[in-house]
Amino acid sequence: MTMDYQSLFRPGILKVRPYAPGKPVKEVQRELGLDDVIKLASNENPEGPLPEVVAAMQAALAEVNRYPDGAAYDLTQALAAHHDVDPGSILLGNGSNEVLDMLVRGLVSPDENFVYSSHSFIVYGLAGSIHFETGRAVPMAAGWRHDLDAMAAAVDENTKLVIICNPNNPTGTYNTAGELDAFLARIPDTTIVAMDEAYYEYVTAPDYPQTLPMLATRPNLMLLRTFSKIHSLAGMRVGYGLGHPDLVAELQKTREPFNVGSVAQAGALACLEHWSVVEGRALRNRQQLEWMSAELDRLGLVVIPSQTNFIFCTLPGRSGGELAQGLLQAGVIVRPMDAFGLPDGEGAVRISVGLPTENQRCVEALEKVMG
Repeated sequence: MTMDYQSLFRPGILKVRPYAPGKPVKEVQRELGLDDVIKLASNENPEGPLPEVVAAMQAALAEVNRYPDGAAYDLTQALAAHHDVDPGSILLGNGSNEVLDMLVRGLVSPDENFVYSSHSFIVYGLAGSIHFETGRAVPMAAGWRHDLDAMAAAVDENTKLVIICNPNNPTGTYNTAGELDAFLARIPDTTIVAMDEAYYEYVTAPDYPQTLPMLATRPNLMLLRTFSKIHSLAGMRVGYGLGHPDLVAELQKTREPFNVGSVAQAGALACLEHWSVVEGRALRNRQQLEWMSAELDRLGLVVIPSQTNFIFCTLPGRSGGELAQGLLQAGVIVRPMDAFGLPDGEGAVRISVGLPTENQRCVEALEKVMG
């Protein structure tokens, strides 16, 4: 007996292709028979979590037979103290990705919409397709930056949410404080603006907007941060939102029970207790990013200046997929970006910043692949 399951689903879901993460190291080793493989595809922190963070998570393992604290009291209190906000301003998620999902599910009805950039984090478009096809994509401006003027113009009386990734994934670009101020002045209070700041700790640009103080005067602003990047907890899935307590209280109703596990809570709490390492990690990343950018430029890739822990490169007249496949044969995993909506005849790749030895190996492999 067969059944037409597709007839059961909404059209928006049928059009979606599932999110495809970067290839895991073990998969490449298995498929290609390679022993030594490095992954520079998923913007992870190559340094790994601190020993103190690992110890805290190991201690939490002894009680995984119990459900975690559903309110994550200790972590919530610590985050509130760290950011000097009311604990009611904190919304925890299974990664900041879940906080985005809560915003879309909680705010946007089928006859309404949310606005995002068409050349930003792919999950925004996926959320729009799955959620009653309510997403409204706006092309980027020159230089691979959010076109905030066009995004403001796309907001109408049915727009409940705008998502801005700053700095942006996958391009590494950012919008300035002045640009954001001008944008926010055009957005009605009835539209929530979510600033996805997953790479906030890596930013060095002096004109990057400091959004945390804005929460006091802009009740329609929501900030998203994560422990996945600079804190090296990508495998634990813990992120959070910062917003007005009344907004957060409503969004809490959409949160899955026990959405942040006890081991993840313990790890995130230990990260906050050892926050002083962040500056050193950001500095080492910046040094390696600048070295890699110069090397990639030397090899003929068009490097887009980045404020993150990765580099977006365009490849005039060359396929990013072919280049990524060539690097894969050499045991180097990067992320091809050919499906990103580039001009005809132009490909792209995104390369995460790794350890110095990994970055050197990537450059050497690129030299061979590019001939």
